[in-house]
Amino acid sequence: MTLTTAGAATATAAPDRVPLIGTSFTDGLVDQGPVPDGTPVAQTVYLAVKDPDGLARRAKAVSDPASPGYGRFLGRDRIRETTRLDRAQVDRVRAWLTGAGLSVTEPDWRHLAVTGTFGQLNKAFAVTFHDYVYPPESGIKGHYLISTTNLSVPAELGALVLGVGQDTILVRDSDPAAPRRSTGRSPRVDAGAAEECSKYWGQRPATGVPKVNGATPPLKPCGYTPKQLRHAYGLDKLGVTGAGQTVAVVASSMDTLEKDINTWSDRVGTQRLRPGQFTRVPSPDGSPPEGPGDGGYGAMIEATIDAESVHGIAPDANIVAIGQSTAQGGNLLASLGYALDHTDASIVSMSLANDPPPGLRKAFDQVYQEGALQGVGFYFCTGDGGYKINDTGGEWLNGYAGSTWVTGVGGTSVAIGKDGDREWETGWGDPVSPLSKDGKSWEEMQSTGGTGGGRATGQPQPWYQRGVVPDRYATTSDGSRGRVGPDVAFDADPVTGMVVGGTPLNGSPATDPGTWHYVEHTFGGTSLSTPLFAGVQALAQQANGGKRFGFANPVLYQRAGTPAFRDVTAYRLPNGDPATAVVYGSDPSGGKTPELHHFLATQWVGPVGDARPPEVAPGFDTETGLGTPTGAYLRSFAGH
Repeated sequence: MTLTTAGAATATAAPDRVPLIGTSFTDGLVDQGPVPDGTPVAQTVYLAVKDPDGLARRAKAVSDPASPGYGRFLGRDRIRETTRLDRAQVDRVRAWLTGAGLSVTEPDWRHLAVTGTFGQLNKAFAVTFHDYVYPPESGIKGHYLISTTNLSVPAELGALVLGVGQDTILVRDSDPAAPRRSTGRSPRVDAGAAEECSKYWGQRPATGVPKVNGATPPLKPCGYTPKQLRHAYGLDKLGVTGAGQTVAVVASSMDTLEKDINTWSDRVGTQRLRPGQFTRVPSPDGSPPEGPGDGGYGAMIEATIDAESVHGIAPDANIVAIGQSTAQGGNLLASLGYALDHTDASIVSMSLANDPPPGLRKAFDQVYQEGALQGVGFYFCTGDGGYKINDTGGEWLNGYAGSTWVTGVGGTSVAIGKDGDREWETGWGDPVSPLSKDGKSWEEMQSTGGTGGGRATGQPQPWYQRGVVPDRYATTSDGSRGRVGPDVAFDADPVTGMVVGGTPLNGSPATDPGTWHYVEHTFGGTSLSTPLFAGVQALAQQANGGKRFGFANPVLYQRAGTPAFRDVTAYRLPNGDPATAVVYGSDPSGGKTPELHHFLATQWVGPVGDARPPEVAPGFDTETGLGTPTGAYLRSFAGH
């Protein structure tokens, strides 16, 4: 979670200072007054690189198949030596911070760690931090320590300092001296236990419920297995299994994760992990790993989804599960840096959502570009249910996935038949009709979740999207063209999701983890489609002779309009009606309540004003991008 919105609270800094735009946002919060000056604080200050434009040019050269430098990746040591700021530049930043009384260390070349008091932090950044809470009627607990105006830095350091790790510091209890952090994650839907469902699309009718257009609707699938997904997408034709590839997934996990993957593998017909195939990193910086309570519970479920999705699609790929920093001032960049500095991963999958402020967005882009030079690609979910609606076009796109330098993965709904073939596929968006009170009819459709997608705020159109993305998606209000996501898609609909098994799935933040045990549920969301596609990339790199892609978007868009991707459009039955399925959920009285899901490929059934929700259409669209991979995608790399 974050309260930071890029571009908000743009108070004017003094002429001799440069504001860090978007580092103060207090709308809807109640001000409790200044944080006492003596309150301890720790923060992370992210640094620019020596030549930002040069780094971007080099990253493009190694990523673009049309470039003579394509695939000529560099070692991490060489990248560090040619990219980091000069010693004198770093010392100037250190002198500014220590001059305010803060202590400074250098955990790595990308950032400085500072400790001290809020009084010293106020002096360094020319702000005043206040203690904020939500109004009591909101039901939201916790204190938020936020500066009343944007942080700022001395003008002579404006080109060297990009931002801080956390401009909003969450305090779980009422003591500002004991702050903890909160993370934003892609919304994710648990479709419930595998009961009242079908092993494949259309296997069982939903008896005892009203008909739809004169026909009995089918029960939802119980949760597809990896074998079903591999076959339906044509990924089992070349015999590739991800051998020789390493995929990193970023989400805090329980120490039962390896055991859970093996138990799940036995039950769904996938090979077990071999010794040494899986590595768990509790946190990237040695900070205590997230516990089962608070945000850690959702992260542990996320890690299980991510790791099992990769293993199910690419059973021989190595997997590194990297947790997130719990240190005050730590953020996702610590995990990304760890993947680059301490693992052999060439594919990094993240089902996380947030919208970093502009300066910090540059810090993320620098890491992505560094990864491109090293031969590492980053894959982000586009978000579920409309992660955000910005003020410049009404787009629904996870801010992380809107970077030029990552691959954004959207979601679909897919029907896998009795023989394992893909019967149909459409964009993920399922309006729901509840059962009427008398049980004799279905009520009017209500808007529900769906995949994120659309134009990214403030991001110009990348070179690889030119001539592929239609102007109706890319054109901004000033007539220029912007970055549009997603780039690709995979099954994400929780109604057609994948069966996931693990220990955290049985618990909750309020229960004793000692009572948890292995269970299985069906999960969906772009939290599912993203690691599934990361597994596909492990297969593709093996088919590519084991050579890594690095930043993969130029390779993906090179295959636009070819059989490598299935063009996903709206699906209709032969009579013109949309497909439907019945999902049973539990009601508070312990009974089972049926809902009718309509596969309309839209998450909205009412007016949305001037906003453009994600949609499916022929060619590139804002729900599925280029489309979903096929067996031809893997074959396009065979023999390279």
